[in-house]
Amino acid sequence: MKGIVPFYHLFYGLEFHRFFTRPPDFNSQIKFQIRFTVNNAKQLYQRVHQNNGFHPCYTSIYDTGRKDEANQKMNPEAMGYDRAFFDFDIDNHEAHQLKKELQDLRSRGLFHQKKLQDETMETLRNLIIDERIAAPAIDEAKRFAAMFKEWFGSYPILFFSGCKGCHAYTFFEPINDVDINRCLTWFAEETKETHDYQTMDLSVTKDAKNRLSRVPYSKHQYTGLTVVPFQVDDSYEDIMAKALSPGIEPFSREAYYSTFGEYLQGIDPILKHNMEVEKKQRTTTQGNLDKPLNPMVDDHRLFFKSILGEPEGEYPEKEYLMYRCPFPGHDDNKASFRVHKAGYYCYGCGKKGNYFQFLKEYHGWSDEEVKNHLKTGINKKTVKVKIP
Repeated sequence: MKGIVPFYHLFYGLEFHRFFTRPPDFNSQIKFQIRFTVNNAKQLYQRVHQNNGFHPCYTSIYDTGRKDEANQKMNPEAMGYDRAFFDFDIDNHEAHQLKKELQDLRSRGLFHQKKLQDETMETLRNLIIDERIAAPAIDEAKRFAAMFKEWFGSYPILFFSGCKGCHAYTFFEPINDVDINRCLTWFAEETKETHDYQTMDLSVTKDAKNRLSRVPYSKHQYTGLTVVPFQVDDSYEDIMAKALSPGIEPFSREAYYSTFGEYLQGIDPILKHNMEVEKKQRTTTQGNLDKPLNPMVDDHRLFFKSILGEPEGEYPEKEYLMYRCPFPGHDDNKASFRVHKAGYYCYGCGKKGNYFQFLKEYHGWSDEEVKNHLKTGINKKTVKVKIP
């Protein structure tokens, strides 16, 4: 496909350390190598070209930090996270049965009963194109993209998966000082629950740094449809037409850069601290181990309303509140203190944390003083804070 190597250059980088994987989803009677190392766009294209249409073509979402050909393990210290990946997929019984039939046929050979394979593939493809079974996933991905742009400044790039789902990528400046699994898991779970994304697959974020994703412009092995990008205003028919007759579209990674990386860096220490506090509570609290020190701490928006009063800005659709910063020494003339469910972050002075950190820093209390204060019941509005 003309232009595919330049596209991979832009999408993955000029040089990288990734794994290309072609995992068979059937029991093959012939043993063959599943994983290969790829270091540049040309090598990746060669692997895709060799396997396209026969096996799924996956590659590592993140540069693995691998340093030599013999090293088949990731180097966590060398990994830099420059993107986030989200997956949307639907569960369809008829499609599942057709895939099982194809898996059974191919387990006896890729060309075993080729005519029957082609007929089954065509039935599955028609189910996707004519019956529009991928529409729920595509529609939710578009809705997610619109929400994401409003929150983080730019749309993610969306790809049809070639079967019954789609993918979303957002890019940002590389970061390596966050627990990417913890951050993406929390964000995906909160987003899925809050916005009722039925097709969002949470499994891809639980172990994000080890995850694989379908290579753009590769063909799905059971439909022959191509993994193609689409826009939020593309119709279902437009997307299917691209998947049937793909052409390399212009791509600029900068067009899909967002502030999501900064967001991950902001929530990571909050989530870490929350986990440490919860762990201490489980090991030290006698009686009801599941009871938190204060029920309002489950949602920091309620906690801060209880001590700061009504916010200057409340954004239910974005799940956060805005106050003028209450910390001494910050002359906050506008609302720059953002409070979301898991904690707070001030865009002015840079202070961030959770309820425990706030009480400790604002009052200059020790850990023990904060614990004693929480035990008295913070929900009684005993803390008086002046807003500048």
